[in-house]
Amino acid sequence: MFLYHMVIHNNNGENISPQRVLKEGLNHKTATGWYSRGANFFPQLTERFRPVNLPKWIDFKVAFGADLEPFEIPYFRFPVSSDKILVFNFDISSDLFAHIEAIPGGGKEYLVEGLPSKEELMKEYWESMTNLADYLKYKPFNNPEVYIFEPVPPNLIVYIR
Repeated sequence: MFLYHMVIHNNNGENISPQRVLKEGLNHKTATGWYSRGANFFPQLTERFRPVNLPKWIDFKVAFGADLEPFEIPYFRFPVSSDKILVFNFDISSDLFAHIEAIPGGGKEYLVEGLPSKEELMKEYWESMTNLADYLKYKPFNNPEVYIFEPVPPNLIVYIR
């Protein structure tokens, strides 16, 4: 099985060159910012509601995102080579993002009408966590948000353009 990572500009407009990824591998420094989602929207809440006995390797500061299918060309493709890959429910991430967009007084408060609180959503986000093998076997939700918690070595990465 393969995972995929988009090749685009990161959040601060800096282009992560494919050559750098092919030389250094994929990690939180060489990955695109496109995948910064649910766990990164409210870092304090992420930590506050983090389940107590999680392994230390589950650290979103070093995690980066991937897709189960290619999104659009260009992208990197690499085999699943780690058990440190977790899947979360992307729909919950979308609801968390609505809370960012709905800054009080900004006129977009309607975005969160009827949604659970940020705190409740963060609890649900953690509850949605499953490892990749279980996600593929049971598909507990439709929209996966895949995080990889350790680097992908350069020798496993193929650049598709």
